[in-house]
Amino acid sequence: MVFFNEIKPTYHYLEEHEKHVPWDKVVEIIFKTKNPRKKEDKFIIEKQGYYILFEVKNNILYVINAKTK
Repeated sequence: MVFFNEIKPTYHYLEEHEKHVPWDKVVEIIFKTKNPRKKEDKFIIEKQGYYILFEVKNNILYVINAKTK
């Protein structure tokens, strides 16, 4: 389980990935996933044909990458 107070997109997500995976879909998947997979200091969700990479710093979840499979 990951704890955070806020969700923000990174500049990379906004520039490269938002056109492929809309922000509302990213937020929906994050909230519906109970146990994302941890990889080093980041987290990965692979669900419903989507791949989402994020990290949590200072209680803020930053979405780095979002792709469709």
